[in-house]
Amino acid sequence: MNTSPAPKNPYHAAILLRVQENSGQPTKHTFSDGYLGNVNPRYPIAVPALRRIAKDWSKANSQLSASLFQELVTSLIHGKSSTEKSLAGILLDYAAPAQRTFDPQCFDEWLDHLHGWAEVDSVCTGNYTIAAIPTNFPAWKKLLVRLSKSKNINKRRASLVFFCSPLRHSGDVRLASTALGNIDRLKHEREILITKAISWVLRSMVKYHKKRVHEYVRRNKSELPAIAVRETMTKIKTGKKTNKKPTG
Repeated sequence: MNTSPAPKNPYHAAILLRVQENSGQPTKHTFSDGYLGNVNPRYPIAVPALRRIAKDWSKANSQLSASLFQELVTSLIHGKSSTEKSLAGILLDYAAPAQRTFDPQCFDEWLDHLHGWAEVDSVCTGNYTIAAIPTNFPAWKKLLVRLSKSKNINKRRASLVFFCSPLRHSGDVRLASTALGNIDRLKHEREILITKAISWVLRSMVKYHKKRVHEYVRRNKSELPAIAVRETMTKIKTGKKTNKKPTG
């Protein structure tokens, strides 16, 4: 039985109880810690089960105000386990549009509590960003440019991956221009947390901005991470990020 004190936020406590009822004890220091980029404990629960918990909660609490929903997300992101942090991102996807009208500057503080690609991406790449970022672009642009200049590498990664879902679904030139500006600011970094994010953003742009991406990569080939150049050019030519050799 989990003996950790229950979260003070009642909604967080109720959601965490559902997680605990559908999983075993949280574990830490497993073989995948280095891969995930953090050593926070994780509950052994499948993602579909987490999504079901989030979906059921969202359906039952669709009238919750934006301010109370923001408090819940904050509490989850401040939680001890990566599972709670991931749930915050899943809830953002299932939340009613009115519940996501809080100031996006909240993410600056939230990212102080997210470490490694798994936690950052679980919160920053959800489908909610497809509508949220273009709808309130001036506020999001201010945040994303600031994150790209942060000393915190997790925030710098977030300044890139936030664009991935919107760019895959939109030809909005504002998104493309700001994304390329952030890439330009970070293209000299060689930490995998950044190099893979640059590749991901560029590939996300190919559907609606192929010519622009092609020209950008051509002009910046010597400065961009090699993996970003390779995967993006392959995506432009084949529609996939890698050329897989036939087997057998």
